[in-house]
Amino acid sequence: ALRSTGHETRGTPKPSTSVAPKPSAHAAPLAMLRSGRAAVSADWASTTVSSRKAGDELSSQLTSRLAEKNYKLENFHMEDIRSFFWWDSKLQEEDEVRATVDSEVPFPVLMEALAADHPYDLPMIVSSALLPEGQEADHKYVMGMAVINGTQEDVAHGLAKSVVEVKFAACAQVEKNKGSDSDFTITLKTLGASKAQVMLEFGGLSWEWHPIQANEKYLKWLEDNVEVRPHAEL
Repeated sequence: ALRSTGHETRGTPKPSTSVAPKPSAHAAPLAMLRSGRAAVSADWASTTVSSRKAGDELSSQLTSRLAEKNYKLENFHMEDIRSFFWWDSKLQEEDEVRATVDSEVPFPVLMEALAADHPYDLPMIVSSALLPEGQEADHKYVMGMAVINGTQEDVAHGLAKSVVEVKFAACAQVEKNKGSDSDFTITLKTLGASKAQVMLEFGGLSWEWHPIQANEKYLKWLEDNVEVRPHAEL
């Protein structure tokens, strides 16, 4: 999540990894998308705020705005995360709260309602891009997720920071998986063209990629803060 005054604007040891992840906050919504349930609806939308108090306020405002359009807010849940991102040409890191909305409300409606009262000047409002089968691999904007099992928090943070530091992703978020003090999920927001370099340079992790849609200003920010390098430079 990004903001202007304040992104309210925005050497790493090799971790042990596993391909048997524990569920993260995005797991249920993504499972629904894979099952084909989300034919015309968003099913979920995600944003970030500075605190749980700010999240509660946004939830209340969102409920009111959706009610005005005869929609109902089904589920609004929050997770504590550590965010790494580029802002004002500097690598920033902040403790934030990711708020995820599970809903049958169409994404354009959710996006407009979230943006209307969002405390950030440039918020991240993201959902899965619902594409015809076979077109996912060519989508311009993607979210990458990887699980690190049996490691320390500073190792997970260091790895996420490294991906953003080299501009393979514009944003990385780390969340501690529920029920564990040593398992973490790293979530990247980046360009589809950057997937290959992420997997080449950070191939010790098993990345799962999903096409995303988002508010226009956030997508422009992604484009401005990801660098896709020729293979010879890696």
